[in-house]
Amino acid sequence: MSGQQPQSTVAIGGPTASGKTALAVELARRTGAELLNADSRQVVRRLVVGTARPSDAELGGVPCHLLDLCEPGEAFTVADWLRRARAVLDDLDARGVAAIVVGGTGQYLRALREGWRFGGGSPAAEQRDELTRVAATPAGLERLAVEMRERDPAGAATLDLANPRRVIRALELLRAGNGSLAAARGRGEGRRLDLVVLDAARDVHGEALAARMDAMFGAGAILAEVRAELDRGTAADAVCRAGIGYAEAVEVLEGRLNVDEAETAAVRRTSRYVKAQRTWFRHDAAVLRLERDRRTTTAALADAVSDATLTPGGSPR
Repeated sequence: MSGQQPQSTVAIGGPTASGKTALAVELARRTGAELLNADSRQVVRRLVVGTARPSDAELGGVPCHLLDLCEPGEAFTVADWLRRARAVLDDLDARGVAAIVVGGTGQYLRALREGWRFGGGSPAAEQRDELTRVAATPAGLERLAVEMRERDPAGAATLDLANPRRVIRALELLRAGNGSLAAARGRGEGRRLDLVVLDAARDVHGEALAARMDAMFGAGAILAEVRAELDRGTAADAVCRAGIGYAEAVEVLEGRLNVDEAETAAVRRTSRYVKAQRTWFRHDAAVLRLERDRRTTTAALADAVSDATLTPGGSPR
């Protein structure tokens, strides 16, 4: 396989807190594969609590690429991720190492599979700053989402409209004169992906999300992380855009919310985000859809994925 693209690459998608990382790590241990992060929030440096960036202990020595790529508030688009992902995959292919792409940003996975090519140059700084200011509040982000739907309804249906970075970049492309996102993206050679969608039973998933939020706010971890980042001189609005929970943490530190109110607000936003993720992946072609319940083990999930995506020798089909 050295120097050639494999017949297919396993990709694991699904809503946040469904167990994607644990499954990907188990598969990588079995096959010698390396992981590629496909979560738009985990590309941000240092902010790991609210983004649920996998720890070294969780990875257990399995290499994971495309983490910690940009500073908080720094523009990082689908095109940026796709360019880096292709470079990593080319290197792994040349070395004969399998890849497993894992993350909940469905747009990343679709861009890789369909070979999106992005038109347009760098946006004007003034326009980026204006869009960023508007997107910094929930009401402002909703206004931008409305504009997105009005300009390109079909394109809006392909976006995570709860993700400010995705909405900002899409509007930049449309305001630059592209008639639609499809026209701006174009198509090139795509990557053949065996998409596995992992979800969890609603009660199990609800408990996992509640535990994650309690760990973030109840133990004060996200407050400490945000305070440290602000002390570095990072702007508060840049921290707020890093992921769900960060805007709420900033409001606690600025005295506008108490911890319980912040956690409740973050839970509400997470619920909306999970709903959007489920809708996205429901419309994506998948070779396998799995739902974890209380009795499901990661090993059993990995067995099911291996049966659906790998040959008896452990190589992609």
